[in-house]
This record gives sequence, C-alpha cells and structure tokens, in this order.
Amino acid sequence: AGEFTRRAFAHGRMDLNAVEGLSDLLAAETQGQRRAALLMAEGHFSRRIDGWRAALLDLSAMAEAALDFSDEDDVPDSAIEARIGDGIAALAREVGTMLAAPSAERLRDGVRVVLAGPPNAGKSTLLNALVGREAAIVSDIAGTTRDRIEVPAAIGGTAFLFTDTAGLRGEAGDAIEAIGIDRAHAALAAADIILWLGDAADLPRADAILIAAQCDRAAPDRPGLRLSARTGEGMDALVALLRERSAALLPGEGDYALHRRQREGVAAVRDHLHAAGAQSDLLVAAEELRLARAAIDALTGQAGTEDMLDRLFAGFCIGK
Repeated sequence: AGEFTRRAFAHGRMDLNAVEGLSDLLAAETQGQRRAALLMAEGHFSRRIDGWRAALLDLSAMAEAALDFSDEDDVPDSAIEARIGDGIAALAREVGTMLAAPSAERLRDGVRVVLAGPPNAGKSTLLNALVGREAAIVSDIAGTTRDRIEVPAAIGGTAFLFTDTAGLRGEAGDAIEAIGIDRAHAALAAADIILWLGDAADLPRADAILIAAQCDRAAPDRPGLRLSARTGEGMDALVALLRERSAALLPGEGDYALHRRQREGVAAVRDHLHAAGAQSDLLVAAEELRLARAAIDALTGQAGTEDMLDRLFAGFCIGK
C-alpha cells in the first residue's frame, strides 16, 4: 500500500508533510477537509519550512563565521552578533505564528459540540434534530441519558461531532448516574462549542451558547436562543451560529491545518530558536541553531521517521 507515494518520498519528490496531506485527501469527506488536505499535499506548508531552513542556514553560517574567523578581514563587522540575534528573534516570531494554525485533528474528527444542562432539558431531542436522525433515546423520564452519546454529522460542508451528555445536577441518584455526570464534565472540558440548556447563571464557561430550549412550552422571557427541536423554531438560527463559530476554529480559504506531529515539530523549532536567542555564548547559540535544523529535518521526514512512515503508508489505497 502507498508504494508509489513512498517512492516519491524516498526520491525527494515529496516530503513527509506532503505525504500526510495526500493521506488526508484520500480520507477527506467534506469540502473543507479536501481543501486543506490539497494545500498540504501541494506543498504549501513544505515551502514555508524550506524558507525557515534557508534562514537557519544563513544564521548558522554567520554564527560559525563569527566564531571561527572573527580575526579575518572578510568577516562582517563587530555588530554581527547583534544581527544574528535580530535574525533569530524574527525567525522565532514567524515560526511561532504557525502554531496558531487550525488543528487537523479537529478538521478530520469534527468540531466538538457538547449539549449539556440539567436532566430533562431537551438535550437528546435537540441532538436528534441536529443530526437528522434518532441517535439518542428521548423520553419524559429525567436521567434517560446516562452516558455520553457521540454522533458525527456534516452540516454545510463542515464536520461536527455532537455529544449528548447526562443531565447535570448536584447529587446523582446512583453510582451509574454519578459516572455519567463525571463524563459529562469531561466532555465539557474538551468541547470546542457548548450548547447549554440550563439556567443562564450556571453557564459552564463564558463562550457557551445559552439555549432557551422547549420554547414552545417555556416562559417567553427566558434568556437565550429560543428554540424548539420539536417544532423547528430557532433551528436555522442555531445552525447558522454553529457554522459561524466553527469557521473560526477551522482553516479558511487558502489555509491548511497541522497535525499534532507537525505542531510538535514546529514547537521544537521555535523552542530551539528561543533558546538560541537567549544565549550570550555564541557557541551555545550555534548549537541551538543546529538543533533547530535537526527539528526541521524530523518535521520534513529527513530524519527518524521510518516507523511512523510504515504506519502512515499502511493507510493508503493499494497503488497510491
């Protein structure tokens, strides 16, 4: 599996980031996933890294010149160390901005939307309305949902992962419900977007979306987005709000997303640059620059990637 792509990688026609982009493209299910994967496969991120490598080589050459040939006439003036420091700082800032790139895991798995609130607040009914099928059991009995129910769905070309949770209340009725409440709190902690179907005073965090659910039978002055999953009132407004919130978490037009491996590699480059910039000893700074170049080699697949490559190519279609 992946024989042709592996040959292209082995012969330097593709780097590891382009290979991962191709892998994501083969697995893409939404337009957003395909767009971001194609940008990665076409080498947009790889070209950015090539620029970092070139800048690092220039800085390393200047550092070596300052260390080894400072008494020669053709070495730049005594301000060379200041120019090296400025160059390191500028490159560290540029590399650091890349860590703000969207997460490929979120793009692949879906924006995590957690529905939470007290028992019998209408969470399961809302979940079913959002995903367009009976994914969760609905009843008038409080505490029907005892565990997290995760349902993937694509809305407007964006992948979401909706999570229905156990009703939250002060004291659980039994040990099973207590476990469900603990898992609900864990889901809230990991959520990208929270739909809160409880009281406004109990919002789990400031950016949670307050839902005035069951508005067909609730007080008209109840705060929040008025919504009835049964009648459909407010559903279009909620979907529009979800798409707006998710757009800020996902790659835009012309942007790509980074996998955890890539983010860790970028962070390693940045950390070595920061360490180099903080050094008064030019010899130690030069070593940190060398380590930054080594981190780039690992990021592009030029070093220490054989086991990871075996796993990556195993997911390719035969012949790709």
